[in-house]
Amino acid sequence: MSSIIVSSSDPITYIVPAALVSVAGLVYTAGKADGGQKPSAKARQQRTNKKKALSHKTDPPSRLPLGSLDIRRKCQIALGGPTDHSGEVIVSAVPGFDLDSTIFGSVTGLLPRTVQKSKVAIELFWSDAAISRVEMLYAPVPPPPSYKSQILDFMNDECDFAIEHADGSFMDHLKFCHDYAVHNYKDVSPVPMLLHSIMGVGTNFFPMKIQQVGRLKELVTPQEFSHIEAFPSFLRLVLGTDLLEVMKAKKNELHKLKGLNCNRVIDNSPLSLNAEDFWTQMNYQLLHMLDFLPAASWLSQLDDGFMWAFIQLHEILTDSRRMACKVEFDLSSGECTPDGMPLTVGSILRGVIPDFIIKKLAQKAIGKFSKAINHDLTYELIWE
Repeated sequence: MSSIIVSSSDPITYIVPAALVSVAGLVYTAGKADGGQKPSAKARQQRTNKKKALSHKTDPPSRLPLGSLDIRRKCQIALGGPTDHSGEVIVSAVPGFDLDSTIFGSVTGLLPRTVQKSKVAIELFWSDAAISRVEMLYAPVPPPPSYKSQILDFMNDECDFAIEHADGSFMDHLKFCHDYAVHNYKDVSPVPMLLHSIMGVGTNFFPMKIQQVGRLKELVTPQEFSHIEAFPSFLRLVLGTDLLEVMKAKKNELHKLKGLNCNRVIDNSPLSLNAEDFWTQMNYQLLHMLDFLPAASWLSQLDDGFMWAFIQLHEILTDSRRMACKVEFDLSSGECTPDGMPLTVGSILRGVIPDFIIKKLAQKAIGKFSKAINHDLTYELIWE
């Protein structure tokens, strides 16, 4: 397959299959390469660095990086919401991607793993115009406050965050969630968004142990801790149960909601949130899902579990007037185009399998994860 060399505004040169660069509106500094030509030294080094970054089996650094923001994340923070970037980004499949080296490594079953890999085994190649536009948008955004040094020490010295997220390092994800809250959810603390995963992620990875709960409580306020411990449970309820469907069915009664009872993921102990904390937690959940939305071609990926849940929760919060954070979202602005999107076994399967089956598979997977750690996924909505 012939290739072209694509350079962005950063100093790295990318080698991309020529077939991928047929997207109208993309403006790159590009030069053709012979069909059999080997990737440049810079491109080979980039690929090597990417593979190293995707593997947690290499020696971890002595200190966690503070995280960085890519173009997609900067755009979301600056605009206060997601954008369908069709026409200005190429989504390319990563060859040789090791799903086991990410937080999704514990996903089982050929079909679920193939579908999951099609969503996370990707690289984004941005047009120069998009990079310039987003950097200009992000430039006026003030820097967020520094993380509390004691919290960083706890994360570095006593916890295990040395694993990869869906898109870059775990710290990149945590930084995005924290920084987005700083700028777009100003009425509450951003600390729960920095530490939302510390007591468990959806795939049964636990950066801290239950014995460290007391130490964590010493580092945050009681209100911050209540949302940190509840976050993993709410994530599973939102993605793995009928909670959102029940809330939509009772949309005219949500003003009578007094709270929710459920179970904490890390040890299955009971949790109870009052109405105010329930809605705050739901806003936190919405912000978190921003980092899992497709970068482009939204309308062709409505089967994506995070995309579906984000749409439903955004509608619920908006209609109930409980939207406390800034998340501007208009699904009608989305595109449905194969241009710039990778063609993989997983993407083909997602194109032929009905959306409701993909959704049921995702919910079933979450149920299996909870069952594996004896976590009870049942919940109770408390009404007046």
